[in-house]
Amino acid sequence: MWKKWKVWVFIAVLLLSACSSNDKSESKMASDQDFAGGSSDAKMENASEEGKSKADSDTSGDKMQQIKDQRKVIYNADMQISVDKLQNTMEMVRNMVENKGGYIVESNTSAGEKGYESGTMVVRVPMDGFRTFLGEVRKLSKGTPHENVRGEDVTEEYVDLSSRLKAKQQVRDRLESFMKDAQRTEDLLKISADLASVQEEIEQIEGRLNFLKNQSDYSTVTIQFEVKNLKAEKFQTEELNTWAKTKMLFMETVNFLVSAVSFVVVALVGLAPLWLIVIAVLYWVWWKRKKAQKKKPESPTTLN
Repeated sequence: MWKKWKVWVFIAVLLLSACSSNDKSESKMASDQDFAGGSSDAKMENASEEGKSKADSDTSGDKMQQIKDQRKVIYNADMQISVDKLQNTMEMVRNMVENKGGYIVESNTSAGEKGYESGTMVVRVPMDGFRTFLGEVRKLSKGTPHENVRGEDVTEEYVDLSSRLKAKQQVRDRLESFMKDAQRTEDLLKISADLASVQEEIEQIEGRLNFLKNQSDYSTVTIQFEVKNLKAEKFQTEELNTWAKTKMLFMETVNFLVSAVSFVVVALVGLAPLWLIVIAVLYWVWWKRKKAQKKKPESPTTLN
């Protein structure tokens, strides 16, 4: 009896041990699966973040490369030079601008007192000949020229506008395709309004892009001309021209004589009544003195 009981106890212990080992193995497998799943999720998340970072890096790199390829800089220059002959120098500048494929925006000259002359020209020259043109104008100056060059980098704005333009054009193409497939009048009206709005934005962007491109392709140069050696020119034209001075002096003398004769004639004719009174008074005084001399008695010396 006791032996049977021991056998049953031994069997029960074995069953409990087996069940416990099965539970531990199952729990270990579950924990291993959970760990493996968590690791997989973490790896996927890390991979996603790495991919996103890589995509952002590629996008940033593409934009930087695009900015480098589409470099747009607007240059403006102000120059002030001294010259001997204004018109000849301005004509030389016109020829230089035309030879470089540029054009003149504004040109004017002015003359002040005592022969002072000055001029201003506003020209646009292609960017590839901008530095060369400044050097050529600099050589025309008879003294040290004044020069100021300014640059404005609009590359980033140009690239952003180009990207916006492509996006708007894609939206326009989709709206046009929707309009072809639209059946109801309400849909057509709504699509037409959206299409008109998008087209207006496209035209505005294109206008700004064309402006930036033109300003960067052609540089603006403002040149101020001042005539140098004005005193020397005046000396040569006025003081050394003896024949002209002789004729001028002769004409001034003739004019003075004519004016003097004219003044005498005007004075005699215009003041005739006054002259008559003066003559009459003088004659009366002379007559009185002569009469008084006749009435004086002769001296004794004269009688002997």
